[in-house]
Amino acid sequence: MTVSDLTDHEQLLVKQLKAEVAAIVAQHACLKQFCNEHTYVRYLRARGWNLHKASRMLKTTLEWRLDYKPHLIKWEEVKSESLSGKLWVYHVLDKAGRPIVFMRPRNQNTKETDMQIRHLIYTLEVASRLADKSGAGKFTWLLDFNGYSLTNAPPLKVSLHCNSILANHYPERLGLACCYHAPMLFSMTWKAVQPFIDPVTKEKIVFVDKGGHENAQMAARFDPDQLEQCMGGNMPGIAYDQDKYTDKMHEHDKAVAAELEQLRLQMAAEAAVGDHHVAAENAIQGIMEGVEQLKVTVN
Repeated sequence: MTVSDLTDHEQLLVKQLKAEVAAIVAQHACLKQFCNEHTYVRYLRARGWNLHKASRMLKTTLEWRLDYKPHLIKWEEVKSESLSGKLWVYHVLDKAGRPIVFMRPRNQNTKETDMQIRHLIYTLEVASRLADKSGAGKFTWLLDFNGYSLTNAPPLKVSLHCNSILANHYPERLGLACCYHAPMLFSMTWKAVQPFIDPVTKEKIVFVDKGGHENAQMAARFDPDQLEQCMGGNMPGIAYDQDKYTDKMHEHDKAVAAELEQLRLQMAAEAAVGDHHVAAENAIQGIMEGVEQLKVTVN
């Protein structure tokens, strides 16, 4: 849904939400970059078009972004987390035109949870930017659970924290979560986590189990020629290529930095114009006061 597709009342709410956060957004280039027209729509939709709730949610996210600074996370910082191909943005879109965040838990290769979360947030930033540029606005989460075990399963605390980040700071981003060959172990984790997941989000989660229909289920959502054979596709080998992905992420980092610099220059130019207007107004006011004083003296 685009802004032009909204009702008159919904468009009014978008304007009101924008006005409620305008003061803080105007001060920071990173928030100007984050708050495009679709941002306001996503937060309003996430809170059932309740302006007060959407405003509170968005302000919390803006504070989080100023504190955590996800826009400053660079590929080289989190690169070590991606060496195994456990979490990355797929090289093609799904059949709905959405970017695909691909996760393979069996390839877990580190123990430092803080860096794992930074890698997750970096990946979400990449997918979100692609989703906005493609017009889809949402991304698909594809999880390959083959080989999932206690040794590579994230702690429940980490799962809950990641879910909190997704729900509170990336609302209305999930278009589909496709769980391929989820084992009983994950089902237990799912039962523990799902009470904390929004009902609307739960409806977007599908499970593709082993059986005669799994290939058809995958082909309905993904291009079989771009999907690995181990997941019902026609692509031999592994789709993840570290060198190619590194090049793409360097391009992403440069593009984000360039956008931020352009916004900073624009804000500086606007501030200079504002200062010039204030100086001109002060000069005019000074002249008028001098004229009035002269009149008093002459009289």
